[in-house]
Amino acid sequence: MNPIKGLLKKDYRISRFLFLTWIGAMLVMLSFGIGMSAYTNQPAGTLTVIVLLGLSLAVFAPVMMLSMLVTEGKNQLWLYSPRSSYSLLLSKFAIILIYQLITQVLLTIYTAFSMYWFGKAVYEQLSIGLFLELAIFVNIGLVLLGIFLTCWITFYWTIYHALKRYPKIRNFRWLVIIFIFFGYNLLETLVLRIDAISTFIFKYNLDLLPLTSLNYEDESWNVLIDIVEIPIIPFFYFVILSLFLFYIASKLLAKKVEV
Repeated sequence: MNPIKGLLKKDYRISRFLFLTWIGAMLVMLSFGIGMSAYTNQPAGTLTVIVLLGLSLAVFAPVMMLSMLVTEGKNQLWLYSPRSSYSLLLSKFAIILIYQLITQVLLTIYTAFSMYWFGKAVYEQLSIGLFLELAIFVNIGLVLLGIFLTCWITFYWTIYHALKRYPKIRNFRWLVIIFIFFGYNLLETLVLRIDAISTFIFKYNLDLLPLTSLNYEDESWNVLIDIVEIPIIPFFYFVILSLFLFYIASKLLAKKVEV
């Protein structure tokens, strides 16, 4: 068997139960949203389900990665694997990305159904062109956010278990992780307070059209759409940071982290 295919199949086997459970929970929520909207005769009620599931998909990838790392860590397979640490982690990222795309396509189809077949009058501002623009942006954003958070989770997990080799701090590893978390956020906050840096970061923006609010009028709900600006510079920073976190995690895993 091709080594890459073998890695992918292995990661699929150890993660499919959680993925199928997640899909099952999504289907229950989607059905609940349509049922409640039909019962109350308020099609915009599905928007609550869409938003909640969208927020859950932002953490789907890191949760899945943590589950896979914990599961595989129990059998210590990578201690004896001839594959590089990069390939071991990239295989997991690939499987998670496939899962993420499947769940996002499911939610996008549900959203289109809710807006155009179930409650078109409620979303009267939303043309097909705007919907496609919004769907593309949100889906790309969720994928990128998922990858970014997954890199952080992988980094924290490898740091935590790498510290196990040092008996004096073995029982205080969580404090190290907490220190890194708050230390990074504090440093980022202080840097953003520097006027020159803050001005540069928010100098270039991209206009987008997201769903922003619900308006209740004449005993019915309407969805309002507005333009917001998204800074572009942070995108490149987060890409570089994600690559750095992945690099450090891979290097630590290459040292045969024992968990």
